[in-house]
Amino acid sequence: MKKLITFLTSLTIFFVLVQPAFAHVVVKPNEVGVAQYQTFTVGVPNEKDAPIVSVRLLVPDGVGEITPNVKPGWAIKIVKTGDGEDAVVSEIDWTGGTIPSGQRDDFFFSAQVPSNETTLTWKAYQTYKDGSVVSWDQAPVTNQTDDQREEAEKKGLGPYSQTKIINDLAATSVPSSTSPMSKTDTRSVTFSLVAIALSVCALTMQVRSKRNKV
Repeated sequence: MKKLITFLTSLTIFFVLVQPAFAHVVVKPNEVGVAQYQTFTVGVPNEKDAPIVSVRLLVPDGVGEITPNVKPGWAIKIVKTGDGEDAVVSEIDWTGGTIPSGQRDDFFFSAQVPSNETTLTWKAYQTYKDGSVVSWDQAPVTNQTDDQREEAEKKGLGPYSQTKIINDLAATSVPSSTSPMSKTDTRSVTFSLVAIALSVCALTMQVRSKRNKV
């Protein structure tokens, strides 16, 4: 009886904790140090019956040096504003390939993030073969119910991804009292320890010698 109660309790906890997944376009990582060059991953799942035929990603302000990875079967277009060194990448488009229903794929690109602390907002749009578009450009909502998520998905709306840019370059000063010892100081300490050890050995031998004479 106890085993049955334990099993039923575990089963109840499982169904309470495990919620249906709301698969959507996700840009990773969630956190990057200031001014770093980073390889980003755009994860694109397909939970519809029609295949996905294009992925469009808007590039946040302040992100530069955009270089998409080669993606076999997909054509890559970089949309820029401005010319020459002043050109700014505003979006990356992947077209020509397909992501079948019930499957997912990853798209990669490298970029340099801003040199100041901020939060990057990645808005993405996935287009299906039937012409429908799902827009992942809404502000994330906390404590959203499954019904609300399903309703948003029916409307072709979903939350965008975010990447926090953190200051991981802050200098840490070392107090003088805890500053590392120089080579000279290290040698002095070593010689002192050796001298003490030799003195202890000599004293021990002297005491043993006196005991033997007695």
